[in-house]
Amino acid sequence: MKSSVSAALAAAQLLLAGAVSAGALNRGHGMMEIGPIDTVVETHSKRAEQAGLNGWGTFDQLIDHANPKLGTFKQRYWYGAQYWKGPGSPIILVNPGEQAADGFNRTYTTAARLPGLFAQETGGAVVVMEHRYWGESSPYPELTIQNLKYLTLWNSLKDISYFANNFVPPFDPSGGSSPKNAPWVFSGGSYSGALAGWSAALDPGTIWAYHGTSGVVEAVGDFWQYFVPVQEATPQNCSRDLSATIDSIDLVLKLGTPKQKHDLKQKFLLTDLTDADFASALEYGPWSWQSSQFYSTTTQGFNPYYQFCDYVENVWPNSTNPVPGAKGVGVAKALEGYAKWFKEVELPGTCEAGGYAEWQGTYNTGCYQNQNASNPAYHDLTVGNYFNRQWNWLLCNEPFEYWQDGAPLGRPTIVSRLVTADYWRQQCNLWFPRSQGGGGVGIAQGKRANDVNRWTGGWSATKTKRLMYANGGLDPWRDSTVSSIFRPGGPLKSTEKLPVRVIAGGMHCSDLYGPNWSVNPGVQQIVNDEVANIKTWIAEFYEVNNKSERSEPRPRL
Repeated sequence: MKSSVSAALAAAQLLLAGAVSAGALNRGHGMMEIGPIDTVVETHSKRAEQAGLNGWGTFDQLIDHANPKLGTFKQRYWYGAQYWKGPGSPIILVNPGEQAADGFNRTYTTAARLPGLFAQETGGAVVVMEHRYWGESSPYPELTIQNLKYLTLWNSLKDISYFANNFVPPFDPSGGSSPKNAPWVFSGGSYSGALAGWSAALDPGTIWAYHGTSGVVEAVGDFWQYFVPVQEATPQNCSRDLSATIDSIDLVLKLGTPKQKHDLKQKFLLTDLTDADFASALEYGPWSWQSSQFYSTTTQGFNPYYQFCDYVENVWPNSTNPVPGAKGVGVAKALEGYAKWFKEVELPGTCEAGGYAEWQGTYNTGCYQNQNASNPAYHDLTVGNYFNRQWNWLLCNEPFEYWQDGAPLGRPTIVSRLVTADYWRQQCNLWFPRSQGGGGVGIAQGKRANDVNRWTGGWSATKTKRLMYANGGLDPWRDSTVSSIFRPGGPLKSTEKLPVRVIAGGMHCSDLYGPNWSVNPGVQQIVNDEVANIKTWIAEFYEVNNKSERSEPRPRL
């Protein structure tokens, strides 16, 4: 055993001797996107604006639905009524989830996005509601642990029904657009897509129908499966070389001498990172798959992840190297290509973009220092903070977790096995220190993702009404949706009662974006089916003559 390890280390040492940014904010975090603002969007948006058919305002939302006496905060909303046919017509409610909602009114109120298309095809209006604690919809300007305690899944779900029941649209003060008189449809993607499923399961009776795309309804702690669809999407040469290179890197990090580790990190200009932080920084390559869409090549001229693979395979821009075959280029060259990508594409300006004084400099590495308690990101309590403190609160407190890490031994991995669920969990105490009251945070109390699933039902919650899902076949978040290949019993089968549509080759929230429809017939067909579904369910609302389906919400135990 000793001799084989020594030989492997010698080979790794020999390897070391020879040897537009993804953005630190991404960190494998999937969100709904505003999407490309093309001439179609601009035309629709300007026409509505000129006709006075869109606008914005604020709504008095309860800080805590369990304690209304605590008061309210101003929650922003936008609306687009260019397709609206009058009182009683459908209201399509969009919640962009864990981000400021600025800009979503420019695209999602138009027929160039799926909610806008729902509105156009049903004579409805679109209302975009900003999620509590993001943008200008935070009850508090400072995100202390004490102030964050009202950012819960339960309050976020109740925001939806409370808003729908109490909102008076500026375009319809008659009361004809209340859920009693008009069908409300909730449409969301990613976390917001999960809100669709969770709302249908836990707080039914106000929203008439639900659409969730890439809905991450199953909270996963050790979420190594995030990278399984990425591996499926990776060309054989790149996949082979990535796995072998990561194995070699892990060997150096686990068994190498200080000099071997230093030389390895120097290739990436990351010598000031701990071993685990260095391993995590390399995730930005595989993470770049999440920013891919069918329209990527059309709008960007390239696919970010395949650009990364090109670097790994030594065919970076302007390279004269031949494209390698299925066997790839081997570990030594792949490592050089990986490092070149990191230094030329990922690293430059990424940390500097955070704006912190400690992160200035084109090749600054501060934003990759996750184990550094002095990292300014951990101490930024502003609502518009760079690393999305609010989302990290939900990951650590509910806790959703969703920790993206290396695959178990015995499976090929494209992410270092030094990146573990515990690596991410330990950062919860840096975000929310016990010394500042963080002892009450879910992770610190021993709670885990499965506690969320026991309440919500996760990917097993199927006793819902008028809920439909769409999931991308190659979405890295696929395996936290009902279409997961790891779901007990297999991916949830589509039924008339609960339609589940899988977009072949689809990525994150692929059905939302009009530019995808025009370049991929499969997406277009699924969108057509979704529109038909919504039209059928809306017709049912009128057929039952506004009969209430209200029921008492099921509180979390």
